Amino acid sequence: MYIFQSCKYYFYLTIIDSCRYLYPKTHYLLSDFFDQNIESSDSLPVFEEMLKLHLKVHYITVSPKVYTQFYNFYNCSDGFQLIFGVRKINGNILERFLELFLRLKVVVAAEKYESIDNLFYNIEYITYIFLGHGVTYIKSYLYDDYLSPKKYNKILLPKSELFISLALKAGWKNEDIIKIGYPRWDKYELVKKRAINYEKNIKDEKSIFLMFTWRKIKKGKNISPLYYDSLNKLFKNRQLNKCLEENNVILYFCYHHALKEKKIIYLNNRKKIKFISQNEISEFLKNSSLIITDFSSILFDAIVQRKPLILYIPDGLDPNLEDIYIKEYYETIIKIKKGMIFLDEVFFNLKNVINKIIYYIKNGFTLEDEKLKFYKKFRLKARGNTIKFIRYIKAL
Repeated sequence: MYIFQSCKYYFYLTIIDSCRYLYPKTHYLLSDFFDQNIESSDSLPVFEEMLKLHLKVHYITVSPKVYTQFYNFYNCSDGFQLIFGVRKINGNILERFLELFLRLKVVVAAEKYESIDNLFYNIEYITYIFLGHGVTYIKSYLYDDYLSPKKYNKILLPKSELFISLALKAGWKNEDIIKIGYPRWDKYELVKKRAINYEKNIKDEKSIFLMFTWRKIKKGKNISPLYYDSLNKLFKNRQLNKCLEENNVILYFCYHHALKEKKIIYLNNRKKIKFISQNEISEFLKNSSLIITDFSSILFDAIVQRKPLILYIPDGLDPNLEDIYIKEYYETIIKIKKGMIFLDEVFFNLKNVINKIIYYIKNGFTLEDEKLKFYKKFRLKARGNTIKFIRYIKAL
């Protein structure tokens, strides 16, 4: 069976190569490959805008839930393909979508999938672009030499010295770096601000959103116990809970969808501390008064919106980090501790974090002048990124 599929795959690759001049290249293929959190997608806002412009655009998703939502929401007979379940391009996929592949001009990917990448990069007439959010995300791929010019034709990044320098170090030419900014940031400009209110009797609620990124652990190891212990101590802190209640502020917490090891977080019926689901993340990033994270890329969502931000690494003081986490994650935390990574003040001590949260609550979540100056250094914009990117790929 494997040999048959392999032969079928290369057979259709030969057809694509021999017929590449027979079809005009007017179609676009976008993909995100997210399983759970549709709100963190990067290609999706581009896809939706291209549909409005009546462009010949197609979209790949591996999530049954997302596929069902799309199929019900969009008219799937309007000239685009909604491709479901594609984690690997094989002979069957090439056969089914052969004509589409022959008409493709640009393919945009927001996740690394080697089997798909090898196909699109090696098709001469397709411009293959990587679009993935967050400097932490980008850095992790540059680290293992994934995001190199040998894998993609172009890469989209914000027009920021921090992002550009990382790409140049990875061997990218300046002309192959699309300096626009992430389309998903546009939602912060376009969506009307409205208070998040899940309790009927609360008006003008102020809220705090807390979410840490996932951890890549070594085989046979478990995540640092400090990761969960620190969270439980934070949520149980009497001083913090008292301040939340007195000022009518709710702290919302969400697990990262890729954190496979989820131990119990004890809220003990805390009135002002609540869990949220993955599909609510985008809404809380938009409407929260304060964002708390570690080195997750959502820190840039706070910077784009000019919101107060607290960076806290709950497991940063664990003496066994090198034994627990893979090299990339361990070294990232060490570099942050040494001040070698260009980030704002980072906390490792829980008491200091609690004091900072209380400070922001009592000061009406006002952003300090010094922090605003720091934010401006990134030159991140949340307006028009989607349209600018579409104009760019149309002009290719």
